[in-house]
Amino acid sequence: MALDFVAGCIGGCAGIIAGHPLDTLKVHIQSGRGSALQCTKALLKGGTLSSAYRGVGAPLGGIAAVNAIVFGVYGNTRRALPNPNALSTHAAAGAAAGLMQSFACAPVELIKTRQQLAKSGDAIPSGAWAGARHIVRTGGFRALFRGLGVTIVRDSPALAIYFTSYEAMTRGDQSVMKVFMAGGAAGALSWVVLYPIDVVKSRFQGDIVGKYASAWDCFVQSVRTDGWKSMGRGVGAVTLRAFISNGACFTAVVWTERVWQRMAAEQGVKTFAQATTMSEAVCENNDRQYDV
Repeated sequence: MALDFVAGCIGGCAGIIAGHPLDTLKVHIQSGRGSALQCTKALLKGGTLSSAYRGVGAPLGGIAAVNAIVFGVYGNTRRALPNPNALSTHAAAGAAAGLMQSFACAPVELIKTRQQLAKSGDAIPSGAWAGARHIVRTGGFRALFRGLGVTIVRDSPALAIYFTSYEAMTRGDQSVMKVFMAGGAAGALSWVVLYPIDVVKSRFQGDIVGKYASAWDCFVQSVRTDGWKSMGRGVGAVTLRAFISNGACFTAVVWTERVWQRMAAEQGVKTFAQATTMSEAVCENNDRQYDV
């Protein structure tokens, strides 16, 4: 469990740092602020990446909780099921992890989305905790969990696809390049399949004026106003982001596990050597006693 937690935290941080600019671009496109090119120019205006990294504090601040849930639930569920190595077991464990992570992920993504969409002069402050306090102060504690239902609908099947496809692609080969490519492909696949749900989630959570009564109402209004094409808006940016982010995440997770196992093995050798030395000393002492 400790290894699941540590590896998940390191991998999650690596994935967020690698993919956050493209996540910001995705949210802007999904919210109807222009094409990919127009949004990219707006985010890079001024020649820095500061706008592209706006809102990164919320996911980084919540990554410990989210990844402890994901990798902890996934690992323990898989080991508890009758056939831990079956792909169906990986799918069930991934679905359980996605269900549980949604309760931590929904408020984190709500804060991130609001900050990513904020314009100059908007009330929401930067920083994860400052953003959370602002949302609670203006809408109550329940406001932090706006979009929880649609997050569950997205995350549970997404993580089932994610872990199952990764496991299928890396069986028998966990080289660095294979892990990166498989992690990236698994992440991209899980996002593309469920992308329309993520569009609805982003629009619903980014709504600060009460335009949408529910996630379903958001979907209906979006299709009515912008057509079905709105459900695929920004899919290019999210596919690229998912590939880079999840490739980096799984590479960091596997690297952490290998370092952890190497340290444990070295510690085991030291412990064995110490035990052997103590045993030899006891034997020598006994021999002296018998010689006397």
